[in-house]
Amino acid sequence: MGPLLILAVVLLAGSIGGKIAKRCHVPSITGNIVFGVLLALTLFRDIDVAGTLQPLSTFAISLIAVTAGGQFAFRRLHNALRRIMYISIGEVVGAVTLVTLTLYLFGLPGHLAILLGALAASTAPATTIAIIREQHAKGPFVKTLLAAVSIDSSLCILLFVFVQSLLGSFYTNGDLSLGMSEGVKQTLIQIAGSGGLGLVLGLACSRMFDSHRYHNFSVLLITVLLAQGISHLVGFSPLLTCLFLGAFLGNSSAHNEEQLDALGPIEPMLYTAFFTLAGASVHFEYLSSAGFICALYVVARMVGKGGGAYFGALISGTSKRLRTSLPFGFMPQAGVALGLVVILQGDPNVPEEVSGYVGTLVLAAVTINELLGPLCTRFALNRASESNLDKPRLVEFLDEEYIVTDLEATDRWDAIEQLTHFYSRTHKLSPKHREELLATIVEREQKGSTAIGRGAAIPHGLVESGTAIQGVLGILKDGVDFDAYDKGTVSLIVLIVTPKDHEQRHLEVLASLSAMISDDHIRTRLMTALDANDAWEVIESEESRNFNYFLETEEEPGTTTA
Repeated sequence: MGPLLILAVVLLAGSIGGKIAKRCHVPSITGNIVFGVLLALTLFRDIDVAGTLQPLSTFAISLIAVTAGGQFAFRRLHNALRRIMYISIGEVVGAVTLVTLTLYLFGLPGHLAILLGALAASTAPATTIAIIREQHAKGPFVKTLLAAVSIDSSLCILLFVFVQSLLGSFYTNGDLSLGMSEGVKQTLIQIAGSGGLGLVLGLACSRMFDSHRYHNFSVLLITVLLAQGISHLVGFSPLLTCLFLGAFLGNSSAHNEEQLDALGPIEPMLYTAFFTLAGASVHFEYLSSAGFICALYVVARMVGKGGGAYFGALISGTSKRLRTSLPFGFMPQAGVALGLVVILQGDPNVPEEVSGYVGTLVLAAVTINELLGPLCTRFALNRASESNLDKPRLVEFLDEEYIVTDLEATDRWDAIEQLTHFYSRTHKLSPKHREELLATIVEREQKGSTAIGRGAAIPHGLVESGTAIQGVLGILKDGVDFDAYDKGTVSLIVLIVTPKDHEQRHLEVLASLSAMISDDHIRTRLMTALDANDAWEVIESEESRNFNYFLETEEEPGTTTA
């Protein structure tokens, strides 16, 4: 069978498996993997499918890494960094420590226990992203999970580079400690090299996006291929380079961040092929050869990641809804771990029987994790109540990243100026556009106070064009005088920015916010919110659903949101 026929069979079988899985209320990824295993046991029994379609798998992993890197966009994470970092570090430390100690205590040599512990740090970005899209999930839990998975993949790559140097020293000199300095050196080289290459490619990609002379799809496609190919050529980590590339595009400008979706039309096909190939590359007989150690690895990793994520969420003050759901979100493991095993098998300093044993064990573990992991991730999304939320809502522009709960101002004009600056920073406005926006807001406020009573105000400004109404929420612990009709001070300020052709929707939003704030329970919870996530929980809660309702149908251009 030629490569194109193999690819056609893989896509057909994976698509059928995915459809059947969804009908059985199982994640489609699980169906892809199961049908891949069936292909390995039948049509592909004597075919090296993974080797034949390696370029496709490599590109899929690179695209996944770019998408994961894009989750590091500062404007979306700035007020959730503490939560995300505590959770990421907690689940990585938990998995690495528990797997290493468990395997060592049950008789595995120390250097192999450390290696398998490092590989246990990674989650599967591809699986996580695919399940989130399949579940149409959206919210702080999704944002936290995606960012944490991106971080733990990066940490896993860096840990592997470090441990690989330790192993080289061990097998050359018989001493792990001699490889410490070399491990640190190689890790720093990878960070600097991959980071620099990702930055250069990101700048070039950005210039081409801005020129408007090239098709954005083609530009991003070629850039991802260059990131993968050049990294492999010069000895850098392709996954790390692609993570840096995605992070640069996600932070450089709003336009560049939007272009991360340019390859969206081919993603379903790539994911179907990737997961079906993963299934076609594993064999259940590996489970018997890996045996008891494999079972220990899987259980220790699950407990370590789940417990570490919960502990990190607990000490960071994460809400109970997120805290109790996160332990189930880090179970999948595939692309990053498998890619690092391939690198290990090509290391001349590591004996073939050692790399073969580790490869067999990790492959068996990935088989289990990729069959059970998607079910756990879907359960986590449902438990967090964020499935089927990826659709327009009337006040959807008040996401967690657009809320500030520690605003301090001397008067209403100072409050308006601070919120306008916060808006321009989170929505990446240029200084010129920021000043123009501030002028329209101040002009409207001078005509009459936008305070609506009950401690709230809704200042607003107009912009010439835009795809949707946007805004930010500021919560002041000490209220300011807003010349309100009820003579009370204002502690809740919603700043709205409306394109001129969205005036009808603007009136609906004003009415919705006014009604929401008039509810004593909702208003009190917002005014006493502990942080941005706490405030977002109120806005998206079931009790706010009558005010912040879903927009089920497309409407006329002048009234839709995006």
